[in-house]
Amino acid sequence: MTDRIHLSRRHFLAAGTVALAMPAIIGRASVASAKASFAGEGMIVVPWSGGYETVFKETVIEPFNAEFGTRVESSGGWDQMVPQILAAPVDNPPFDITITEEFVTKQGIAENLWVKNNRAALPNLDAVYPYFAETRPGAGDYGVPFSGGTCMLLVRKSLGLEPTSWSILWDEKLAEKVTLDGSSWWWSLSVPALMSARKPGLDDMFSMASAEPLFHELDKLRVARWYMSGAEQATVLNQEEADAALTYSSDALSLMQASPDEYLVTVPKEGTSAWTDWFIKVRGTRHSDLADLFLNYLLAKETQDRFLAKSMVFMSRRDVEVPSHWQNYPRSNEDLHSMFQLITMEGWASINNEYQAFDDRMKLAISRSAG
Repeated sequence: MTDRIHLSRRHFLAAGTVALAMPAIIGRASVASAKASFAGEGMIVVPWSGGYETVFKETVIEPFNAEFGTRVESSGGWDQMVPQILAAPVDNPPFDITITEEFVTKQGIAENLWVKNNRAALPNLDAVYPYFAETRPGAGDYGVPFSGGTCMLLVRKSLGLEPTSWSILWDEKLAEKVTLDGSSWWWSLSVPALMSARKPGLDDMFSMASAEPLFHELDKLRVARWYMSGAEQATVLNQEEADAALTYSSDALSLMQASPDEYLVTVPKEGTSAWTDWFIKVRGTRHSDLADLFLNYLLAKETQDRFLAKSMVFMSRRDVEVPSHWQNYPRSNEDLHSMFQLITMEGWASINNEYQAFDDRMKLAISRSAG
């Protein structure tokens, strides 16, 4: 499952553009009568494409339809959702609910594409960690936080290196044995940013002036190969071209399942870069009440437990059942803040202002590497 923001963003950026019961009343129907009330009604929900959508269908959409007799469908996307909505009639959007992270959220707010929450229809929000609203100031009125995806450090066990710090990527034992993302380069750039003492968090990477020292650190890495997709990353590791990687939360689980006991995967002591996944109702939807029912369902404990069991994302609820494969899962709001640093909505705006310069500099860093 690939839950990261992928290649299409490059073109879009360049263009500038505690368990609670369900409520007695949700939208137009009580829980007891919701199945009859919404029976046969359909709508379209956009999750991330690829493996994320596969798991989302199995653990969210199919159980929802079974419970309420609805015909909800999914249509996977990456970050093309905003231009798709803008290209459609205001009263007939191409989908009813969409997933967003910080970049897509900011774009949609700027274009007035999101419907503000009907808070009374979303009682399960009370079970959500405050972290999700705290890291998106000004955006918490739109949609519900479902989960978050992360960058993770992966190391082959046979090396005997404990992945406690991002700094081991510069260890001589890993010279010409590291693979990083050369496509969604902002996540690779976040690694030296997390280690920087100049500014807190990821702030160094939000302008070219402060990011140059971070690129210089990447120049020092003898990268075996910069991968351009999750599939290429898996090939590089499986063929033992690399023994360590910046990987992504769901890619990591796939690698662990494909090669049991082969890798150590963790969030290092410096923390890691991440994004938060919110589902938001789209302007013009003709299924507003059903959308509210679905948004609240996303926050139900049973829903989040099912999804987490098949992933390595972090969920928004405080009381989820953590699977054994997620060894250092965050257990408090404080853990979330210390472990996961977001490229904020403001950070994305700054990067976008100098996007071409960033992109050109990353190409230079890749050309200077060993791979």
